[in-house]
Amino acid sequence: MAVLLLLTLSGAVAGAQPWSSDSGLDELRARLDAQAAEISALRARLDQQPHGANLPASQSFNTHPLNALHHHGVANPGQSLYAPAAYAPPNVTYGRLPPASYPDCYCGPDLYRVPVVTDEPWCGCGDDVPPSLRKLNFYLDYDRGLVIRPVNPHTHPFELKFNACIQFRHTGFARDVDTFTDNAGQTFEVDNRNVFEIERGRLVFSGYAVDPRLTYFLQLDGDTDGGHGVDFFDYWWAWQFTDDFRLQFGKRKVPASRQWILTARNTRFVDRPMANDFFRPDRTVGIFGIGNMGELSRYEFMIGNGFNTTNLPNSRTDDQFAFAYSQYYDPLGDYGPQIVDWDDTPEPLVRIGHSFVYAPTAEDALGTPQGEADFLRLTDGTVLSDTGALAPGVTVSSFDLYYYSLDAAVKYRGFSLNAEFFARWIQEIDADGPIPVADLFQRGYYVEGGYFLVPRKLDVNFRYSQIDGLFGNSSEYAAGANWFPLETYNLKLSIDATVLDGSPLNNTGSNVLLGDDGLLIRTQVQAFY
Repeated sequence: MAVLLLLTLSGAVAGAQPWSSDSGLDELRARLDAQAAEISALRARLDQQPHGANLPASQSFNTHPLNALHHHGVANPGQSLYAPAAYAPPNVTYGRLPPASYPDCYCGPDLYRVPVVTDEPWCGCGDDVPPSLRKLNFYLDYDRGLVIRPVNPHTHPFELKFNACIQFRHTGFARDVDTFTDNAGQTFEVDNRNVFEIERGRLVFSGYAVDPRLTYFLQLDGDTDGGHGVDFFDYWWAWQFTDDFRLQFGKRKVPASRQWILTARNTRFVDRPMANDFFRPDRTVGIFGIGNMGELSRYEFMIGNGFNTTNLPNSRTDDQFAFAYSQYYDPLGDYGPQIVDWDDTPEPLVRIGHSFVYAPTAEDALGTPQGEADFLRLTDGTVLSDTGALAPGVTVSSFDLYYYSLDAAVKYRGFSLNAEFFARWIQEIDADGPIPVADLFQRGYYVEGGYFLVPRKLDVNFRYSQIDGLFGNSSEYAAGANWFPLETYNLKLSIDATVLDGSPLNNTGSNVLLGDDGLLIRTQVQAFY
């Protein structure tokens, strides 16, 4: 039956002629309507065939009846008009696949994608030559995003995928204190808050070009706390050297801290833990390597401009590179991208990992820190490079930063638990005057857990995190729930309540601001396609 359909298409295209009058157009419309009706009838008959019915395995590309279109200028001689699944780019599969437990099982012939073939209008004026049939080489599909794909990636190696995400959030904060004074003697107001906002309004473009191994990624980000402006958040291109290793060149996250590397769409609460946001790095420009060690271990490394140089021009960064490495291991099987137990795993799954960063920061001149140095805070929230942070009238202008974190996670039958410990050493501190300490040590951790009351529908979660150091400590307690009305992660409604006992960070993304002491309640609707 499939062969009959293809022969019908072949004959229809072979008989198509150019036209030069209204009567010719009417005739063509009538012919197309008749062909559409015939194709619909044939498709209905094909749908009644047993599942998996396909062309005979012996039917090769070059002997397929549809190759009659070669004689009408649709394709070059010897070029197949349709692409088998084997031509699909990495991680894209067409047709039926064998069960995972029987990888060598044969499931029948490949699925072939037939390009759309059309006539071009021709008026017969002047010396124009009647056009041949035109073959459309790309098609639109949905595969975890809208995708423009080539029918045959070998002859047209270009692909573009569109994704979008938006988080609409309400934030309410009731303060327990009115002001906050840091170690430099600066006093800040602590405000009550009650606002709607857009957080992480993102548009992503990704795919490959020239060669399926040459991939690219571009992410635009806009939100309310960013002044409703749009940032080029991430932009890189990469080369896939082997199935287990690729290099990325551009701007992206510094690979350190498991919760930071995790996409913000997949957090357990509305946002990440306070301890994570205090210790983690940010984005930078550099060279990034990503690879696998066997089937159950993955690593990332980086050589980049700095620990946190997100939107800084080179004129505000120093001449020192930062180095980062992160790795995890899943001893009981693939843990997957979710920290919650979305799949209600029947057997326990475990992930353990660690991350390391070395980031020296040089001064422009003694007492004049570079712009990239202002990310680092004491554990009371004082910016280390602010004048008076360590001693009255003295400004720190350079230091060496060492970061290490250890993480672990487990999930089983709807229950999940994850935790991470952070340690940060700030050494070789240089300033334009005497300071009481030559180095600092900061530490912290968080613990999160949760359970799906209704699988893939409703879960509840808890969290505790803490930050400790020479200049003070702070903590948070949180509880929350997520509802997935469509039983998919593409639409998530979240609510959480957090008790903050001081805050040494100022993060508008998570709504935890400097000096916050009180109750924070966040409600969010997140949509993604």
